[in-house]
Amino acid sequence: MSYSTKGRKPFERASKISHAEIINNPKVQEFINGCTIPKPADATTVASLMTSVPPPVDPQFKVVVAIDGGYTETPVRKEFPSAAITFFTFGPLVFRLDDLRALDETPFIAPEDLARLKKIQRYTIVLPTKNISRNGLSLRRSVRQTLHEFIGEKVHDDPPLSEALRFLLLRGWTTAGDKKWVIPRCPNDGCDHVNLEITASTPDLGKCPKCSGPVYLIDSLRLHERVDEEQGASGILSYVMTSLEQIVLVHLIKALWDAKPALLREVLFIKDGPLAFFGQTSPLARPMRELAAFLNSQPAPGGGPATTLPLLNVVGLEKSGAFVEHASQIEDRLNPETALILTNDYIYKYIVPGDPSSTDPYGKNTYWGGKLIYKAPDRNVYVATVPTGEFKPSPAFEDFANLAEILSVLASLRCSMYDNALIPIALVNKLVSLSDFPSARILQTFAKGNLT
Repeated sequence: MSYSTKGRKPFERASKISHAEIINNPKVQEFINGCTIPKPADATTVASLMTSVPPPVDPQFKVVVAIDGGYTETPVRKEFPSAAITFFTFGPLVFRLDDLRALDETPFIAPEDLARLKKIQRYTIVLPTKNISRNGLSLRRSVRQTLHEFIGEKVHDDPPLSEALRFLLLRGWTTAGDKKWVIPRCPNDGCDHVNLEITASTPDLGKCPKCSGPVYLIDSLRLHERVDEEQGASGILSYVMTSLEQIVLVHLIKALWDAKPALLREVLFIKDGPLAFFGQTSPLARPMRELAAFLNSQPAPGGGPATTLPLLNVVGLEKSGAFVEHASQIEDRLNPETALILTNDYIYKYIVPGDPSSTDPYGKNTYWGGKLIYKAPDRNVYVATVPTGEFKPSPAFEDFANLAEILSVLASLRCSMYDNALIPIALVNKLVSLSDFPSARILQTFAKGNLT
């Protein structure tokens, strides 16, 4: 690591010849020669797995809700650049499909017409990231307390997000099963107490029975485990973003379920990114999968006991990563109006290095939906995650609830601004994303002027 500078002396520059030793090192050469990367599937394999997407039989969707967010980390002191905070903004964008169809038939779009597509509910949170303390607390405690206060706050007269998190953790949609959640270890520094239980009677702010330190409901996400007092909390930022986005999704699902369950059938939720919890937050994938399975196994009105009415319609769309790169490699081998259902064997063989025969299939502990690649009639290609109920390493088309209608709506929401883009995701990203310039520069100036 090179020396930094704070005065007139220059930075210490890296050596221009040190790479020669690495390149000529036989162990390095042996390692590189032994590495492989996944190869794109051949045309025969792709053709054997392609499934034609039929038109929806009885379209029901009336409303689209897109959920996305963004964050930017910024230093707060010129003389102490390692001190940083992070600004998050995210939320759901809601619009009616009829409004979008009406715009499609309008020769000229007025500002008030476009405004109907920009109904967004914003959430904003500021998180200490490094060398920042709240009221003299440690960084880990500062992060925990900030997240606790955020999910406990009522926004826009809605119930706090803590209710949605509790609903998910304790399986609030059913009276069956074990109604508790276990935090493996006390989140307070220096305490080794294990197996802290969260039950229906546990408050959002409880106490450890051993150290009497605070135990927050948000500690169930175990984000504090990735916070280092010296290295900072930058490692949890993406986990915070994806977790809060999905808690907002649960918040919306719960609101509709409490108001009128049948309304869920008319709503398509679109999440930017896969339907998954990663890292320390991955245990939440299990109750999320159970919630999706519960909502998609409801009895249909008048349909008899053997007929079900899937209520939850949600799709996660990926814009980057290994799956998107693979989709780009094989898009010429996919026919329009077809879907390539991704199985565990296919993923480990062609996309993510792994052992197809492993007892731990891809996504078992992180995803709450199955993955697929869809080629729309206009030849746009989408990488999607859609709930399948219980985990299935080799799902079939029929395992995805209302898949034909979901894909049909995705095709109708195409956006020509970007490659393989959708209008709701492009809109919500414009409304909540934080660019490096000028957003990050403005927030940096704001933070410097208000932080003591």
